[in-house]
Amino acid sequence: MLTQAKTIQKVTQSGAKRHLDQLVVEKETQVFLNDGFITTVFHTSQLEKEMGVGCLFSFNKIGFVVDSVSYANHEVRINALETVLDPIKHDRYMKPVASSIFQLTAYFQEAAMLYKKTAVTESAAIGDAKQLLCTAEDMNQSNALYKVLGAYLLTYKSDLKGKSLLLSSCVTLDLMSIIVRCGFSLVITRTAPTHQALDMAQAYGVSIVGFARGRKYNWYY
Repeated sequence: MLTQAKTIQKVTQSGAKRHLDQLVVEKETQVFLNDGFITTVFHTSQLEKEMGVGCLFSFNKIGFVVDSVSYANHEVRINALETVLDPIKHDRYMKPVASSIFQLTAYFQEAAMLYKKTAVTESAAIGDAKQLLCTAEDMNQSNALYKVLGAYLLTYKSDLKGKSLLLSSCVTLDLMSIIVRCGFSLVITRTAPTHQALDMAQAYGVSIVGFARGRKYNWYY
């Protein structure tokens, strides 16, 4: 169950009235790597296995290949070779293609079904030039990123060179440190990067597109 209805009082200039609101339901899941406890994640109730894999990759505990993953009793258990990955540096920037950016951001907005019900979630997606390959939503941007990374790794088992990452929130240095290890060529956000995140992106040849809404965007180049 992703949401639960709650009757609230909605107040406007015209007065107050009772209103049925949809609240996000939180879950607590423990993540294990090779039977060792790693962390606890509070998240929305979907894509638990993918979240666990993406979480371990983001923590720089595993590489692009997972041997097995299971979810039961609020535990994600993953078997994989423990490894530390270095950032991937691109020789040149990927130049954004306007028609592709407009198409991907339109798909990204359409996929944000939980946000349309609650208006409180963040989204992430992985795409190529024409389509979204994986999408996810969660209560915060990190969890949404974990989920799409895990979904991609479980399906494709490879780095993300030539792929685009779409985010609904600000691109922080913390997020960028994960992004450069993935190998993404392009990051598309509805908002903008921080100064430090942009510095890191430029150091590794990652293109960033910001304020990608409707049929406009900024290219930080």
